[in-house]
Amino acid sequence: MTDEEKLLLRTLNSAKLPTRKIMDILSFLRHGPLPYTKKYVTNVRASIRKENDGNDMMQLLDYFRNKQAEDPRYYYKFKVHPQKPSKVLFIFWADGYSRKMYDLYGDSLCFDTTYKTNKYNLPFAPFVGVSGHGQNFLFACAIIQDETINTFIWLFQTFLECMGGKQPRTVITDQDTSMKEAVPEVFNLSKHRNCLFHVKKKAEEKCCRTFVTKGDLHADFIDIVHNSLTVAEFERLWQEMVQKYDIGVVNYFKIMWKERRRWAPVYFKTDFLPLLHSTSRSEGMNAIFKDNVASTDNVISFMTEYEKISERIQDMEREQDSLTRTTKPTFWVHNELEIQASRMYNRQIFYRFKKQMKFAAQLHVDVVENGSRFEVYKSSMLAEKVFRTRRYLVLANLKQEEFACICGKFQKDGIVCAHILRVLVNLNMAVLPDKYYIQRWKPKDRKYVRDKQFNVPMELTEASRHLRYSQLSTILNEMASDGARTNQKYLYVVNESERIFAGLDEMTKADELRELQARGVVVEKEPPIQMQVPHPDGYDNL
Repeated sequence: MTDEEKLLLRTLNSAKLPTRKIMDILSFLRHGPLPYTKKYVTNVRASIRKENDGNDMMQLLDYFRNKQAEDPRYYYKFKVHPQKPSKVLFIFWADGYSRKMYDLYGDSLCFDTTYKTNKYNLPFAPFVGVSGHGQNFLFACAIIQDETINTFIWLFQTFLECMGGKQPRTVITDQDTSMKEAVPEVFNLSKHRNCLFHVKKKAEEKCCRTFVTKGDLHADFIDIVHNSLTVAEFERLWQEMVQKYDIGVVNYFKIMWKERRRWAPVYFKTDFLPLLHSTSRSEGMNAIFKDNVASTDNVISFMTEYEKISERIQDMEREQDSLTRTTKPTFWVHNELEIQASRMYNRQIFYRFKKQMKFAAQLHVDVVENGSRFEVYKSSMLAEKVFRTRRYLVLANLKQEEFACICGKFQKDGIVCAHILRVLVNLNMAVLPDKYYIQRWKPKDRKYVRDKQFNVPMELTEASRHLRYSQLSTILNEMASDGARTNQKYLYVVNESERIFAGLDEMTKADELRELQARGVVVEKEPPIQMQVPHPDGYDNL
């Protein structure tokens, strides 16, 4: 293998290409068969990995220091083994952009540790939320040594420290007993619920034979869990299900009943959980890493891959910002309500709203009390496809322009449900009151986002040069990132920077003058320049 091929192999190895594809590329470049085997290439790749083994700690420190030099708001913290300083127990990190996004969208948090990421078989712990476009977003990440109560307490405290003490309104985790203790200990202002996905998955695994042999039990179970409108309905139907299918002795059904207030959606109807039903968003993030990170990777390789994935997620977010600002959506009926929603929502949220509009068109409404109480229900054709038919009560206060539905979608997701939209049609209301377009889903003015990022109390910046430097570094990094996108922006920033430097020079001269005067130094002012006035006799002034 030539030196050039070895260099190329390093590049292809860092791109995580399988050995088979690397062989194809090398063979293509040689225009023929290779003089070495696939086993040889595999061994070279193994030797490249070994180069980074044994000094993970020093490389990790260098990596974090370099990231913090590039991004002053980059945060990291780790804990090493007390007897083995080269052994890392816990690592936590978050970049400046992710911290800014948590400030904007950190109302709900998913946390999951089910995926082991690297050759040390350490749990990967992503802190995942939902952005203003309804997309998964990585707020922070950690690699931890174990899953004990003390580990989770350290991790959650570090997360809060990183995020300025801001607690989410709701935290979703799996049913891990250590998390059950650690979450309320640290997130004492947050509501903690268990992942519905995990509960259902365990039920299907542990009760598989029961579901198979009990006819409609599974469909009944899913309907009760997902569609119960009140706690009373859920508990009544559950007890009826237990009796009807004779499953009172099935242990996992007893466990689910005992823990129902921690996982059943009906107990969280009034809690704001924007587009979140489980930790499936964390699991989706785990799947991305599983596809891109090999089990033989060391910590540095994992961090490098994490950076690529994080950048892709952030680029998708910026792309959605741009699409919302610069393009027009596709409409369904193009009525006044739909046009209003297209202006008020980010694009992907508008499309979710449009789905509710389409669903509303398939519903019927009965007036219970004129102008104040309505019952909304599915058409007979749709009703045939559901396990139980339900009627949804919608309350209206026309004077206050207020609407509330028993389904609770607006309280949970911040998007008005199809039932309320159907009532609006019945009332001949062309638009939705502005208060039902919550700030979270609205397009963010870029200045607003910058202000949220750079808003530091004046008294703090007056007292700390370090903080002023940190804030300016963040501002100028943002400006450099945006200014480098096009040559026109680049030239604009360069020209404006010359003007700013000139202003700073004038301020520096003024500061120096004041300092000299404060020390009692007499500063002579330069005499004004005399204009050369022609002498009437033909001689100039001397």
